[in-house]
Amino acid sequence: MIAVFKKSFRNLGASIIDFLYPKICIISGKRISPENSNSFIDDSLLLKLEAADSAEFREYKAALNAEFFFSKYIFRHDNEIQTLIHYLKYKGFTIIGEFLGEETGHEIIIKHKDSLKDFHYLLPVPLFASKLRERGYNQSYQICMGLNKMLNLELIEKKILRTKNTKSQTGLSYEERVKNVRDAFTLSEESIPLLMNKGIIIVDDVITTGSTLKEIVRTIKLSTNAKVGVVTLALAKS
Repeated sequence: MIAVFKKSFRNLGASIIDFLYPKICIISGKRISPENSNSFIDDSLLLKLEAADSAEFREYKAALNAEFFFSKYIFRHDNEIQTLIHYLKYKGFTIIGEFLGEETGHEIIIKHKDSLKDFHYLLPVPLFASKLRERGYNQSYQICMGLNKMLNLELIEKKILRTKNTKSQTGLSYEERVKNVRDAFTLSEESIPLLMNKGIIIVDDVITTGSTLKEIVRTIKLSTNAKVGVVTLALAKS
């Protein structure tokens, strides 16, 4: 009887909180139902997010010199994914990274499970120390947390260090982007033996020209024989 009373009290409390502080879809601005899969986007809109075309993955894999590539969504100016990633990166909605990471991991398991046997580690693209302090978190790490609920690899940090405080890539040409991130990363001493004969998946939010990810892949392969894969939430399109 007491247990039933406690459960009813908890349910009442949750209902009161939902009434006072309803969950609102950041895309539509409408209230989200309690049955929704998440607290920030209505499931009906989630299902309509523009999906990346897997036919392009081979080109990205070749351009990055990677052994595996996957991206789930398309990022366009003013589309829903841009809004979600903006909230993830700049408004502290870290739960978005974890949720979309899990969604991405789920699709990888369905479509590319056999490819995962070659990989052992997940690594978020690192932020420069001052940028990490300013933001308070690394959005790519949040994505990794969600991915790893599905992929069950070892999530590692601080094995690749961002040693150059690069300026924003926004508005730069491809050549400028490549120059901007050249030699921006280095492997920590302990990571070299760790990655030998292993596979590592680098994780980021959006791939635009791929210059940053390509430089990380290059840095890893300069010192190890590791297989390197790349996973992003989205591909940037005009």
